[in-house]
Amino acid sequence: MNTIEQMERFVEPRSIAIIGVPRRTGEDAFNILENLLNYGFSGRLYPVNPLIDRILGIKAYSSVKEIPEVVDLAVIATPRPPVLDIVKECTEKGIKAMVIVAQGFADGDEEGKALQAEIMRIAKAAGARILGPNSLGVANAFNNLNTSFVMSNMEKIPVGIICQSGIFFPGLHRLIPVGKAIDLANASDIDFSDGLEYFENDPDIRVILLHIEGIGNGKRFVDVASRVTKRKPIIALKSGKSAHGAKAVQSHTGSLSGRTEAYDASFRQCGIIQVGDIEELGDLAKSFLRLPLMKGKKLGVVSITGAGGVLTSDACQKYGLEMAELEPTTLAKIRELFPPWLHVDNPVDFWPAFQLSGHPYREVIKRLLELVAADHGVDGIVFVSGVFANKELWDPSEDIIEVAHAFESKPIACWLYGPFPEIADKLEGYGKTVVFPTYDRAVRALARLREYAEFLEREP
Repeated sequence: MNTIEQMERFVEPRSIAIIGVPRRTGEDAFNILENLLNYGFSGRLYPVNPLIDRILGIKAYSSVKEIPEVVDLAVIATPRPPVLDIVKECTEKGIKAMVIVAQGFADGDEEGKALQAEIMRIAKAAGARILGPNSLGVANAFNNLNTSFVMSNMEKIPVGIICQSGIFFPGLHRLIPVGKAIDLANASDIDFSDGLEYFENDPDIRVILLHIEGIGNGKRFVDVASRVTKRKPIIALKSGKSAHGAKAVQSHTGSLSGRTEAYDASFRQCGIIQVGDIEELGDLAKSFLRLPLMKGKKLGVVSITGAGGVLTSDACQKYGLEMAELEPTTLAKIRELFPPWLHVDNPVDFWPAFQLSGHPYREVIKRLLELVAADHGVDGIVFVSGVFANKELWDPSEDIIEVAHAFESKPIACWLYGPFPEIADKLEGYGKTVVFPTYDRAVRALARLREYAEFLEREP
């Protein structure tokens, strides 16, 4: 059985045994069986608890051996002490995929480390694979699967997450929900390379996010990631870089964090886009989903405020992009909207065009965006505007989207400020642009799009 077939047992199971299902149900019961039912998982479910006959209307079994079939996946949700014996029972039953939820193995004391090693010995001898320990398991919005004991925000979006923390399972609020997710946790067996191989040819997934505390087999990871990045962008958040962070990683998942320089070099070699924080991880997930790559480094800025244009220009230099030099024909057409005495250049401060010249706001922004996007020297655009008291008057969403559709090869990133966040939600709902909370994050995202484009251009 190859890696993809093994991973399908975890992410696309047709039958699941949940071992250690509690009798308690309802809000905050942390009942995996109840959660699976609430998500609408349509596969066969077998709760295992020797103290009950039925739970939530489903027959319960006293042990794995009593289940009338060999299930695709076993979720072991008991405390640490019985886990070793349960793994033995699962292997004797012929189960080839197991999630271990409990903590206290390689992330704990010496006894826990020894238990994890023995579990791996037994599983390997039986040809079984282990996800965890200390794992929430897997999530797959495309088949209503989530083995976590906490409810998560799942949507059928083409983003795959491979992480070492359950923090990603509820979804990153206002950043990105869960499409598919694999929580490696201690990564005793299933690791980043296994997850990447599964997502490599997955038609549901276009962007892959990694949260990394430590990597065991570095050579295999580099080989697999180098192959996958030629097909899909991989965006990585590496934690445990500081001395205190590295120490915390050992107690969290038992991983060895490794030298920051080695990870940085490996990521560059593979073409992985490395981010500095969780906000950037969410920014880039949305950007790679909704925006085209930048074909060059030249940026055009259309701003309602002169200060916003200057700040965006500074960020452009900070992230290795360049301010585009607009063509004379472009500048000539732009000047038609402004008082004749006003100097016009990139960044384009469009406040005078409607405040002094009297052109309607939406007419101005649409015309300027069209002109800048049509300029052959512009590879991407940052649009800056405020949404003020009369939000209907100041709502630029329809005009931005119309231009984004007309110039699909050039990304348009927006920084909208003001007291009406629903305008940003509306604009992003069209799916052709991304709204950022700051100019800096808008420019940074476009720079990362260019970084990945450069990597693809280097590859034969």
